[in-house]
Amino acid sequence: MQIIIHKVGKGEGAEEVARKYGVSKAKLLKDNNCRAEQVEEGVRLLIMLPQGEEYVVKPFDTLSGVARAFGVSEGYIAENNALSSTELFIGQKLYI
Repeated sequence: MQIIIHKVGKGEGAEEVARKYGVSKAKLLKDNNCRAEQVEEGVRLLIMLPQGEEYVVKPFDTLSGVARAFGVSEGYIAENNALSSTELFIGQKLYI
């Protein structure tokens, strides 16, 4: 996982910062343990970007099955994608 430190600029909010790095607003806020109204000019945010090959979840995929197919552990996929659950969703992007 690549970690970037972003200093919030004038007029930026959580939504703009998240969009800039291609992460969800919810993930950005969770990774920084803050609320949207706390993201203001001058605040430094950690941006945690997954690395690796992108895989799009297909019907009937499981975390263990995807891990087995790529020869990695479930824990590796969970950590690299900041998963809080083993449940996968069709169309979800995972980085292996």
